[in-house]
Amino acid sequence: MMRRWWWVPVSLLVAADVWARVGGGESYSGGSSSGGSSSGGSSGDGGGGLELVYYLVRFLFWLTINHPLIGIPVDIVVIVIGVRWFRSRGNMKGLSVSSVGQAAAPAVRLETLRRFDPNFSEITFSDFCYSLYARAHDARGRGKLDQYAPYLSASARETLRRVGPQGLREVRGVVIGSFRILSVGGLDTDTLNVTIAVESNYTEVTDAGPQSWYVDERWVLERRRDILSPPPEKAKADHCPRCGAALSTRTDGSCDYCGVKIENGSFQWYVRAITQVKRETRGPLLTSNVPEQGTSRPTVWQPHILEHRRALEAAHGGFDWDAFRRRVQQVAVELQDAWTARDWERVRPLETDGLFQMHRYWIDAYRKQKLTNIVADFRVTEIEIAKVTTDAFYEAITVRIHAQGRDHTLDESGKVVAGSKTQLRTWTEYWTFIRSRAGHGETKVSCPNCGAKLAAGATGVCEFCGGKLTRGSFDWVLSRIEQDESYS
Repeated sequence: MMRRWWWVPVSLLVAADVWARVGGGESYSGGSSSGGSSSGGSSGDGGGGLELVYYLVRFLFWLTINHPLIGIPVDIVVIVIGVRWFRSRGNMKGLSVSSVGQAAAPAVRLETLRRFDPNFSEITFSDFCYSLYARAHDARGRGKLDQYAPYLSASARETLRRVGPQGLREVRGVVIGSFRILSVGGLDTDTLNVTIAVESNYTEVTDAGPQSWYVDERWVLERRRDILSPPPEKAKADHCPRCGAALSTRTDGSCDYCGVKIENGSFQWYVRAITQVKRETRGPLLTSNVPEQGTSRPTVWQPHILEHRRALEAAHGGFDWDAFRRRVQQVAVELQDAWTARDWERVRPLETDGLFQMHRYWIDAYRKQKLTNIVADFRVTEIEIAKVTTDAFYEAITVRIHAQGRDHTLDESGKVVAGSKTQLRTWTEYWTFIRSRAGHGETKVSCPNCGAKLAAGATGVCEFCGGKLTRGSFDWVLSRIEQDESYS
């Protein structure tokens, strides 16, 4: 079932058995269901918690009756803790309390790099990692890994070479389903290091034929802390990090143009090591029924979110939040309609390229298995503003989407093979929308493919060459979808 759309990134491709709806469906982490229809209400983390509360109340009642000198003080402590907890939930609903533990998150630590590099953008960093990951595996299939010596250490390249089977001729269809920042170190030194986890699907072509794989890898990147990040259009791992010329290297790994051999992160992010955690032959499993996870959890708010909202409002002379919510609603409905119709090209302007490619992968997977996922009576019931960020190049808003529908999958004969036509299913997810700071508000922009001057419009596709325009140049586009149980 379709509905759980993903970011960046996150894990749709890799956990195919949890995929349904545009955003992923069921549970991204797989849940614990072994089959059968899922319930239509909020599901996931309620049952065990209620049972625990029941036994706790019984124990307190017994303790109070049989040992009042101990039981009554314990009751008072429990009541005080309960009152404070309910008050804290109320404050969170009012968007006035910072999320506990957020400051320690690796992505938040990485954002502090802006103190030394005002150009740093987590969105651009993610794009760079996506680009380098896909290029590296493509080069592995062509036997051209040494071309990327300015970005990949000798050790990292050797790890990738060992992955491929004998007779490897091509690696194609590289689609990243999950991208996570696991750790950040070196912020107090000259060299920064970041460990990322990447889960993906790709197809290797050998003399014996094509074989699809699911892989889970850890990449360790390093970079000098105080250098200035390049703009988004130059962060694609397709040029020399030092001189900016088209990427072309000599046999010793030095640049054909400037002659410099890069062996560290002095100029741009550099992959020091790669570890393969898992590699399995795995095709998409599109007929599993897995219950929702995390739907009943409280919303995770960005620390000091009111301040971030006011800053965005001040930057735009009074930001129209109602108009933004209408945009989110419009995108959600249009994506859902295109998903059911299995016609993903029509929503290309509504998503970033990475997310679009990932969703198209799943559309193709449904087609190959002669299945159709449908969410009938789809409706967005609530949109909560959970996070607002701005960097040198982008503005980003993360919302928690509350939605419902009758999520089910049909085979070629029209038989329901997953989900239910009758049960109303509810779910929530975190969607991140971005737009370019440079393009927003301009009446003219240039096509990045052919250079033509274009009037800002709603399509996001060049009328001259048909190419996709710069992400978010015209309006908010969907960049990432994260499930309740993984969002933090």
